[in-house]
Amino acid sequence: MSKKTAEDLVNDPKIQKYINNIDTDAQAAIDLANSVIGSPTGKLYSSKTLSTYKADVARLDKSWGDFNASWNKVVFGKAKSSKDIIKTYSKYVLALEVLEQSNTRHEAMMTSGFALAAAAFLNGLIEWTKSLKDRAKKLHAELLALQKLLKKAEIDVVGAHAQAGLNIALTAVTFCLGPVGWVARIGIAVGSIGTHMVIDAALGPSKGSAIGSLNTVAGESVELVDKLSKGTKRLAGGAAAVVTLKMDIDEIGDAEKIVKEVQKRIKAADQEWRALTISAITWNKRLGKLKKAYDASLKTYEAAASKFKSSQRKREELLKEFKKWK
Repeated sequence: MSKKTAEDLVNDPKIQKYINNIDTDAQAAIDLANSVIGSPTGKLYSSKTLSTYKADVARLDKSWGDFNASWNKVVFGKAKSSKDIIKTYSKYVLALEVLEQSNTRHEAMMTSGFALAAAAFLNGLIEWTKSLKDRAKKLHAELLALQKLLKKAEIDVVGAHAQAGLNIALTAVTFCLGPVGWVARIGIAVGSIGTHMVIDAALGPSKGSAIGSLNTVAGESVELVDKLSKGTKRLAGGAAAVVTLKMDIDEIGDAEKIVKEVQKRIKAADQEWRALTISAITWNKRLGKLKKAYDASLKTYEAAASKFKSSQRKREELLKEFKKWK
């Protein structure tokens, strides 16, 4: 490249305008990335996601330096041709756009609060599902024992009125055994999910298995509330039918002791069932909030991603200008 060609290139107003944007854009992208990496959100990333993000930053930093070195050769009249400036600029643009895309996803994650919400939610959810399963197993065992007790009471009780009340309770307990057995199995998909897995899946171009698992849990959670709510009404009715039974010797006969035991245990089962239902409703609401945060993250990313097109066109214009010079 001749000295005159280099001077014309450096002094071209259009070129100068584009060159000024290079340092500004690169520094802004690196600063934002470092801000996200050092934030509470960044601390929740997996080592793989974090290392990939840092590699994007390092790649831009190097390609930016390589381009500046090539440009300085042009400025000082030492460039032999435009080949090196075209090559280093092309690499710089690619590295910049990769980091800007990463920044957009990560910043959207941070702005929406999804990562922090996921951490708080999952930590609690794993504990909750474990507790839920433990409680459900105990309640399932209690209901089985209660079912057996009710069947015996029905045989031992003399009066038809008392038998009818016990039958209502037995029907309710038998109905509840199905849902509570299902509850005892819920949450298996959640146990192996870590916060970083959910965040990594959310950062990807499509919904990963971790997000899919969350959606599964969401569906199970809604179904859980429905099953427990239906069971609450049945069990409450059964409990009322037994607890209000009068200990009329003509009705109860010699089964007074067993009926009292049924009354006591079905009342306790009813209270535990209600507690499970309230717990499920609470967690279903919290899951809804997490899904909203995830949706907000996607919308933020999509809105920001649309800005890339105009920036990309400007950078392509500078490349065209470089290619004019020999």
